[in-house]
Parts: sequence; structure tokens; C-alpha cells
Amino acid sequence: MQSHFAHFLDLNKGSLDRRIFSDPEIFELELERIFARCWLLLGHESMLPKANDFFTTYMGRDSVIVTRQADGTIGCFLNMCRHRGNRVCRADSGNARSFSCPFHGWTFGSNGALTNVPGYKEIYLEKLDLQAHGLVPVAKIDQYKGLIFATFDANAPSLLDYLGDMAWYLDMILDRREGGIEFLPGTHKWLVHTNWKFPVDNFIGDSYHGPVSHKSAWVSGFEGMPRRKSGYGYEGFQVCPGGGHGFGTRWAENREQVFEMALPEFLDYEKSRLEESIERLGNLRGLHFSPMHASIFPNVSLLWQGSAIRVWHPKGPKLTEAWGWCFVDKAAPDDYKREKALHMVQRHGTSGTWEADDVDNWVQCHGSSEGFVARQYPQNLEMGLGDEINDPHAIHPDIRGRLGKFQSEINQRSFYTHWAKLMDDTRAPQVPTVGAASQGATA
Repeated sequence: MQSHFAHFLDLNKGSLDRRIFSDPEIFELELERIFARCWLLLGHESMLPKANDFFTTYMGRDSVIVTRQADGTIGCFLNMCRHRGNRVCRADSGNARSFSCPFHGWTFGSNGALTNVPGYKEIYLEKLDLQAHGLVPVAKIDQYKGLIFATFDANAPSLLDYLGDMAWYLDMILDRREGGIEFLPGTHKWLVHTNWKFPVDNFIGDSYHGPVSHKSAWVSGFEGMPRRKSGYGYEGFQVCPGGGHGFGTRWAENREQVFEMALPEFLDYEKSRLEESIERLGNLRGLHFSPMHASIFPNVSLLWQGSAIRVWHPKGPKLTEAWGWCFVDKAAPDDYKREKALHMVQRHGTSGTWEADDVDNWVQCHGSSEGFVARQYPQNLEMGLGDEINDPHAIHPDIRGRLGKFQSEINQRSFYTHWAKLMDDTRAPQVPTVGAASQGATA
């Protein structure tokens, strides 16, 4: 397929070509130009509390093993035996000093080194280069306040440079209290018959759908009325920090408004941590911003108050595997953590009230990207176009990035612009040298 992916997005009209959601050639290029280049979220350090703990996940469509190595650092390796390519680890998680391929028995240490080959003397005559046939490591692995990221591209910028100002805003969930956050045990996994970009798009900036899609949950009181307002135009912003990242936030003028936005079952805890949050984060991030939803490019999404974090694993042009976790402050009391886990399951779990609404929307929207006639008509992304907030510092001097109103598609336009920029970059990612040592991320 030819380049010029910027032509799929017309910023002057706010339109987006639907072919990017269904074309198999575009999907294959995404695996190379986005998922093999970008920093991708693997999980959280709380998932690896002990030496030799591991879990398996995906980077794009590549299965990887994430392990706490003997020296305490975290490594990440392609889950593929260097002999015939079989997966050396079939478990979701556990604790193991080594991984043995079930096909021919090649065995690898938790640091990726090839440690045993059956018949090494008798069959290979000790000529097989063991060092050159270890598990393939990622090019770079790093953490941001407990979140573990990795990339297969040695030319990728540092993780902090990649996150940019989004890291500063992530502190609103990662650094609100001393000790940071942890993931509660258990990974929710489910399949969605849609392209991976639809849910990312939804979480990065679609505050517009709530009063319609989730009206039944709000009217019934299941979502904790009267916190929710059913109309449009209420106070808040879409924040566009660049790099394809973005989030939406409500605006609180004072402490009373912060508490008004809290769900009743969590109000006491919100009151107990507010002063510490303001002290750690300042007034903008600790008091005035009450974040709602976010996406980190390319495939991570968060619901701040819902305590849900997601990774959207691309499985094909029209299939996505969603992985979700519940995050909480480490310092929070146990009863609060249990209530948060229940809240996430009921609303944002595989069969949650909100999830059912959203999944149906994404599946139906994806159908329009498959029909020949429907593809002749682009998506409309003009909401808020030309109506962005010209001077965000007039609202608060510490604001970073650009602002749109709470109902605005500024973040979607930024996401797809960044997507097109990477897709138009034809340079091949510099994948790790065979047998190279992994760059471990410190705890």
C-alpha cells in the first residue's frame, strides 16, 4: 500500500476515511509502524512482587513474557523458542526460574539466556551458539511510577520523552498518595469484534456519548446520581498534551464541587485523601481537575474515577482483545479496595453496564467501515473544530497542552493525526539484535 496516510484525515473538514478501520493491508502496516515502534504498556510492577514472578501479554500480535529477574530488574522477552518458534510459556502468570519449550525441550532462564539444549553434545556436537539463541529481548523497557512499558524499536525515544506532558497528568492517578498505586489481582480479558482504534477513540475524548449511551445507568441511579448531569455543555475540558495522547476532565472550583462529583460509596475516601493530593500535585491536578477518561497512544485507556485501565490488543482489522485491571491507591483501606473492585466489575467489567453499551457502539460503528458504499462517506470529527480554547493559561497558569471544551473532538483529531504521521514514516523499526541482553527496568 502506498504512503500518504495523512490524506485519510482532513483537518479542515474534520473528516476521517473509514477504510483505516477495515483494510487488512493498513492493519499489517500498523503492526510494523506503530506496534513495533511505540512504547506499549505491559502491566504494573505490583504484578511481579517476587523474584522470578512472571506474566505473559502481547505487544501488538507478538506474545511476550514479562519477568522479575533474579537481580530485581524487570525483563521482557518474545515468547518464542529460537528453535522452531513454539511458545515457551503457556501460563498467564506464575513464578519460574526457567521456561522450557514443550516441543524439543530447549530451556531458557528468567533472564532469557538459553541454558539447556537436549542432545547438545550428542546431536549438536557442542557447536550450537547458545548465547546467540536466547529469547529475543525487547529493545527498551522502562517504568513510569510503577507502570511497565516496553518497545521493540531501539530508535524509540525515552519513555519520558514519549509520554511527554501526559506523564505529568498521569500523576493524577499514579502519585495522588504516598506509595502510588497497585493493580488488584486478576486480569479481565474479552474479545470485541471491532478495530482497536474504536475503543481508544472512545476513551481519549468522547464525552459526547455519555448522556445517550449510558442514560439508562444514570436515570436508574446505578451510576450514583446526582453526580452525573444529563445535559451537555457542563464544566470541563478535553486536554490534548500531544503525542497522540489525551484525556477529558471535569473542572471543580472548590472542595465542595470535588465532593459533589464523587460517587456516594467513595465519598468518605475522597475526603480523606484530598489534602494529601493537593499537597503532592498542586491545586490544578489535586483540586481543580477531576479526570474522567483518557488514552495513551497507541492502545491504553483509563477511567480515573472508575479505577479501570485497559490495553486494547490488536488481533486483526476487526478483532480486538481487551485486557483490563482495577487500580487503587496502595495506601487505601482494604474495604475501599474491595468496593472499588466490585464497582469496576459491575460497570466496566466484561459484562458491566457501561461496557455493554460501549461494546455495542464500537461493533456497530465498525460495520460501517466494511461496506463498500458506507466507506464512501467519511466519519465526522468536526466537533469543536475552530472552537478550541486559545489561551488555556488564562484558566490556570499550570495547564500543559491544548484545551477543547468538554464536548469536543480535539483529542480524536490529534490521535489520528499522530497515527497518520507514524504510518507515513517508512523507516523500519530497529528490532533487537539476536541474542542481545535485555535492558532491565528497575523496580
